[in-house]
Amino acid sequence: METTLKEGTNLNQISKLEEFFSAQCKDEVFEAINEYPQQKSVIIDYNRLERYNPDSADILIDKPNETLEAASEAIINIDPQNRNVHLNVRFENVRNIVPLRFLRSEYIGKFIAVDGIIRKTDEIHPRLQTAVFKCRSCGRIHEVKQRSNLITEPAMCDECRSHSFEILEDESIFMDTQTIKLQEPLENLSGGDQPRQINVVLEDDMVDTLAPGDKVRITGILKTRRDDKTKRYFTFIDGNYIEPLEQEFEELHISEEDEKEIIALSRQPDIYQQIIESTAPSIQGYEEVKQAIAFQLFGGSAKILEDKTHIRGDMHILIVGDPGIGKSQILKYVSKLAPRGIYTSGKGTSGVGLTAAAVRDEMGGWSLEAGALVLGDKGNVCVDELDKMREEDRSAIHEALEQQTISIAKAGIMATLNSRCSVLAAANPKFGRFDRYKSVAEQVDLPSPILSRFDLMFIVEDKPNRERDHNLAGHILKIHQENTVPYKIDPELLRKYIAYARKNVDPQLSDEAAEVLQNFYVTMRGGAIDEDSPVPITARQLEALVRLSEASAKIRLSPEVKKEDAERAIALQQYCMMQIGYDPDTGSVDIDKVEGRTPKSQRDKINIVTEVINEICEEYEGDAPLNVINAELGDRYNMDENEIEKYLGILKNKGVIFEPKQGYFKPT
Repeated sequence: METTLKEGTNLNQISKLEEFFSAQCKDEVFEAINEYPQQKSVIIDYNRLERYNPDSADILIDKPNETLEAASEAIINIDPQNRNVHLNVRFENVRNIVPLRFLRSEYIGKFIAVDGIIRKTDEIHPRLQTAVFKCRSCGRIHEVKQRSNLITEPAMCDECRSHSFEILEDESIFMDTQTIKLQEPLENLSGGDQPRQINVVLEDDMVDTLAPGDKVRITGILKTRRDDKTKRYFTFIDGNYIEPLEQEFEELHISEEDEKEIIALSRQPDIYQQIIESTAPSIQGYEEVKQAIAFQLFGGSAKILEDKTHIRGDMHILIVGDPGIGKSQILKYVSKLAPRGIYTSGKGTSGVGLTAAAVRDEMGGWSLEAGALVLGDKGNVCVDELDKMREEDRSAIHEALEQQTISIAKAGIMATLNSRCSVLAAANPKFGRFDRYKSVAEQVDLPSPILSRFDLMFIVEDKPNRERDHNLAGHILKIHQENTVPYKIDPELLRKYIAYARKNVDPQLSDEAAEVLQNFYVTMRGGAIDEDSPVPITARQLEALVRLSEASAKIRLSPEVKKEDAERAIALQQYCMMQIGYDPDTGSVDIDKVEGRTPKSQRDKINIVTEVINEICEEYEGDAPLNVINAELGDRYNMDENEIEKYLGILKNKGVIFEPKQGYFKPT
């Protein structure tokens, strides 16, 4: 096939690029030529071109179409064996980096690089690259290069001057193409901003290299296309090179001055108190909750064991409390403070909005669109009103909370996406106010499997207290009067502090810290030696303690988890467990009550009620009357009628007993 150059291609530019490839990139180019067609591209460092020939580098930015075509032609010309190999020339480290929201018409036709997160990937489709036509009159074959999705036919047959042609699809040349949707980095957004998105067209060996949730820098040409329906133009990027950004993506720009300030701050003795007071400073009090959120922002250390087992380093926190205490405000503040934070509300969020949705693309195929937990990868996702979500939507986050992945099997698509994020959730009690004498599961509409995945759970009550109410009123009124918020550390510096610690500090558990945690675990379980004792703590809480201890060390930018870090973590977890897991019937902590299951004391009473019903049924040779059940349980076990009614309801719901006629009960 005869190679034709695009009109206007500068022959001088081809010769300059021939010199550059021969002098600077000979090994890479010849290796790519020898590997063709298994290898279809050669990657060139833009910085080398700029140092060797600044004019050619400038022309690449201003006239990329011509330069890239000239580069492909230059490679053909320097091949000593004249194999006519058409390699894609891809440029990395292009300096013309433009934030996605600033892509305007002035950049159309220019070579640019943009950072973002992959929101959606469409199916791969073939694109006609060179069409082969046959003249219907004389049968002459014509080859026409295609420049767009609209098929361009020959103007006229060279042989018989006919204008009628048929396309020979089997002999035409096609190229793979895929459209992806790129969304701007979330850490670049200020509150209330809608994230900008743009479509990117990938071709040839670039297709099928990205998945939703990937963080990348894409280099390419900004182009326009006219929509036939709306008659409007819209922009897209014709991709040239993809550079994965991985962890560096979450890093904010931290200058040397910032780094010095962060290190000096970490050495201050009251650094913990400063960070606590700088977390949601507009809300008075709740020091333990703020301390837990501070630990969550810094996070523990994720580990991948030799057998490929993944142990998460991210913490999940649930805040349950009365209305009007500022739960939503805390969540919104954290979503803005975290280097990558997303806020969503349970009422307006579906399961696919949290995980991933299967949507139809422009060609009618199916593709995946990433939800909040995927977009918040390596960040914080704040879910307000978790209890208001539908049951099927809540079940979507089970896997994301523990395994930190999201498995999708929809519309023929099977994929596993990363969701390595911390979840901060808030929920309201079912009946408006929290009741200390009932378990969390009874008052919050959340199932036990979800409750058990939270490292820490806090009960926040709105109880009248003269001194606290006086301080709170003064705090709120002062904010209204002065229109300022009293924080210890500037929010922007705190964001950089968190990003710096998460990226540069990976604390290791010291022997003394491990011993403190081990002793606490053994001591807590030591009180449950009897077979019938409630279980106060499990291995899941021990792993949570390790994460909390690591986060405590990260706040000090310490490479080692010390004894005081472990003690700080234990104190915080004990505070939560006494709030939620204390069982007044046994006078001890019961982990089943913490995680929303039936406490040991309640299980014992349910067994007692079942046994008494069985005894009465045998004695009366039929059904057990309610008045006899109440009398027996009241005399023998000192249980009141309301308590008995509750346990009878549980047993009926579980199918253990049934009510053949009103006021009479019988085992199933």
